[in-house]
Amino acid sequence: MKRIILLLAFLIGFTIVLEAQQKKYVSYTVKKGETLKSIARSYKISTRDLRKLNPDVSRKPKANTVIIVPNKNYGKSLTEVVTGNDKLYIVQPKETLYGISKKHNITIEDLKATNPELENGVKIGMKLIIPGSKNAEIEGEEKFMLHTVIKDDTVYNLTKKYDISREDLFSLNPNLSEGLKLGMVLKIKPVEEGELVEDFEEETETSLFVESLNFDKTVNVAIMLPYQLNKYSDSIPDRTFEKGNSILNIATDFHQGASMAIDSLRRKGIHVNVSYFDTQNSSYKLQTIVDRNDFSETDVVIGPLFYSKAHWLSNQIDAPVIAPLYSKDQDNLSDKNLIKSDSNSDITLEETLLVYLKENYNGENIIIINDGNEGSQSKLWKAVNEIKTFDSIQNISVIKSQKGFIDNEKIAEKLKEDSTNWIILISDDNVTTAAAVNNLKVFIEEYKLTLFSINKGRNFDHIDNSFLGQLNFVYPTTDFVNMENKNVKRFFKKFRVENYSAPSKYAIRGFDVTYDALIRLASKNDLEEGLKAGKSERVSAYFNYNKKMFGSFENNGVYLVQYNKELIPVILE
Repeated sequence: MKRIILLLAFLIGFTIVLEAQQKKYVSYTVKKGETLKSIARSYKISTRDLRKLNPDVSRKPKANTVIIVPNKNYGKSLTEVVTGNDKLYIVQPKETLYGISKKHNITIEDLKATNPELENGVKIGMKLIIPGSKNAEIEGEEKFMLHTVIKDDTVYNLTKKYDISREDLFSLNPNLSEGLKLGMVLKIKPVEEGELVEDFEEETETSLFVESLNFDKTVNVAIMLPYQLNKYSDSIPDRTFEKGNSILNIATDFHQGASMAIDSLRRKGIHVNVSYFDTQNSSYKLQTIVDRNDFSETDVVIGPLFYSKAHWLSNQIDAPVIAPLYSKDQDNLSDKNLIKSDSNSDITLEETLLVYLKENYNGENIIIINDGNEGSQSKLWKAVNEIKTFDSIQNISVIKSQKGFIDNEKIAEKLKEDSTNWIILISDDNVTTAAAVNNLKVFIEEYKLTLFSINKGRNFDHIDNSFLGQLNFVYPTTDFVNMENKNVKRFFKKFRVENYSAPSKYAIRGFDVTYDALIRLASKNDLEEGLKAGKSERVSAYFNYNKKMFGSFENNGVYLVQYNKELIPVILE
């Protein structure tokens, strides 16, 4: 009798009320103009999964065709009953561990500890026990600004980000003595009643990409590069290509980086099917590849290497196509399933720098140095007009070089001793750049100086970095290798072991583009959803995708880098 009472008590504690079981799948009548891809998107599943449910239906079914689709209301009739502080929860479509932990105000660690099966990934329909919230707000308690720990957070970075001391951070969060853990919610500082509390968890989810891997999913990728194997061999070598021309060098290096990315993802437990295609840098060969292969099950195509061919391919197949390298052609050519993974245009770089200056302007004295050449005048006046909109802007001085020569006295007249001087160089001219730096270094001891440039091109190749460090030089760039980062160090070490050389910029590019695209695919239903899931930093590249109306996804990720007096370049943002 005692056992029966205990059993009843246990059952009552974990009771859940279910209404009549609903069907997991229902029928759907196709409307005019709909495709399997558009229907799959509306039901928040992959096209591949929809085709598995309807193997005899074409990609573009006729209107009034009846197909099988998931029931959107399946599982929604579940009523949660709380036992003590715990409750039962059913995982819904598109949910991630991060999203569930945020929704219930608990850490990912606590969620996994209560539900060990989560080590194999979160799945739709999975029943989870949600432990009582440890961070629920108690009436009368002091309120705090909160931060949810994400990948690559460090105690040092957090203290700098929020301008607090290490001691204060540990005092507010005693559990930090055990180390930072992914998903941990930290108290940052108290906020007064009525003061705006920054919901950093919300910002984190919308601005930074967070991995949430589905280990049951298989990612299908096609890589198209100009291997030109017809000239060299019948197979794709793992380590060595004969390096006879620059295009082949680029393809070889990109392939090495992409292969490393795929190996890294497989070690994480992600299933990756990869197909390689040799485009031979030929439009005819590319047409042949399209004619002879079915890409309906392909999640993403990386390549062809050159933008015009990637753009052409995106018009021939439904699969997303990633253009891996920047080209000036991409400013005028777009397509709905074409992804521009590199944005190295002067416009993007200049806009990023101007936004930074506007957000950080606090009465600094602004001097613009320009070469006077016709090609740089539009950049000059765009900058001047934008700077005029800064709050409390007093004056903007413009100094133009004469055939590269800059009068030192003109600079001296414009500098101010009682404020920081921002000098903005708008020039690609080697002579003007050298003259600007050489003139400014004379004033380093007497004035507070920060030198800005809208890019760091070849005009800086012969400039001594020690002078740039003393001038606190700041510039925007789409690629930056931070050798202080442990993941970057690990990548370089592994690449040397496997390839007997340091990685070129194209090998790094191959790794970054491939890894970023596939990790987003493995975390979301499709690539479009993955690209919308936030910013990410890889070995060198910074990915921040935005969808243009009726056009392509474009990567607008730009680093702002500053040289300090120790000659160590650091990322400002």
